[in-house]
Amino acid sequence: TSRPGYLAAVSVSAYSLVSLVARLAPLMRSGGSFLSLTYMASERVVPGYGGGMSSAKAALESDTRTLAFEAGRKYGVRVNTISAGPLASRAASAIGKIEKMVDYYAANAPLPEPLTAREVATTAAFLASSLGSGITGTTIYVDKGYHAMGAAVATGNLL
Repeated sequence: TSRPGYLAAVSVSAYSLVSLVARLAPLMRSGGSFLSLTYMASERVVPGYGGGMSSAKAALESDTRTLAFEAGRKYGVRVNTISAGPLASRAASAIGKIEKMVDYYAANAPLPEPLTAREVATTAAFLASSLGSGITGTTIYVDKGYHAMGAAVATGNLL
């Protein structure tokens, strides 16, 4: 990965949340909520998911905790992130390897069915609503339990 590529990944994935909160939190009502999306690569090696994105996602999760405190104290808003498992969407398919990642999760997660966009969306709706008013500075995993697993049960063709 080149330096410009690495810095671009961190800028797009992590700094965008910092900038968004800085600009919009002063305009929001107390009780408002910011949400971002992260991925397991922030914590574990995911073959082929490099280019600075794993570092960017780790920075995003760290910034979520810091911003939750700072924006919570100053503006009364919450900041959380959702760590979603792989979704077999058209956009993800364009990146490549998504089918192998979905298969890998199915072979290793406690709940083997494919993750749906609806499952991620309902979690986001919960966190953004008053039902999630006591949750801030948190990474919520929506990945069929994959994050709880240690060593892989099966590697399939991903590795």
